[in-house]
Amino acid sequence: MQGFDLSLSGFWRSFLVIVLLVPPFLIAIVAERKLILANPEFPHAEFNDAIYLVSQSIGFGLDWVILPVLLAFLARPLNLGQAYVPFIVARNWTTLIAVIPYTVPALLYAVGIISASAMLLLSFVAMLIVIRYRYMVARIALDATVGLAIGIVMLDFLISLVIGTAITRLTGF
Repeated sequence: MQGFDLSLSGFWRSFLVIVLLVPPFLIAIVAERKLILANPEFPHAEFNDAIYLVSQSIGFGLDWVILPVLLAFLARPLNLGQAYVPFIVARNWTTLIAVIPYTVPALLYAVGIISASAMLLLSFVAMLIVIRYRYMVARIALDATVGLAIGIVMLDFLISLVIGTAITRLTGF
């Protein structure tokens, strides 16, 4: 935690990490597009690259800001107080590490080195690793109890799941 700028300006700067997350995001959507188009049940004629990119980008942006906004409202009831800013700063910056386990299999699949089933299996393993990593970040940055850290990580995971599901249902991808 000593390596992070935990000031208010450091808090706002930490959101700029999203710029560094764009390349892994693009790799992920290329792999997902390939996976969608490989599905024989998906009507390929209906796939629109522009709509897909825009919808995924909106989901990416929402996923980046919803947890911090929600936790800002919940900070007082959850007694997070002084830990809110350090947690968000740590969460934002450690996302650069958290995307690696997802990006590697997506890249390998996108370029044709591994199969779709291998990518999905590796992505599931990556999800477990990242959940554990996020838990450790929450425990340390929030100085939280096990229950609170698990709750914050599950809230973050559920927000991502709801956003992804909503985008999929709205766009058909």
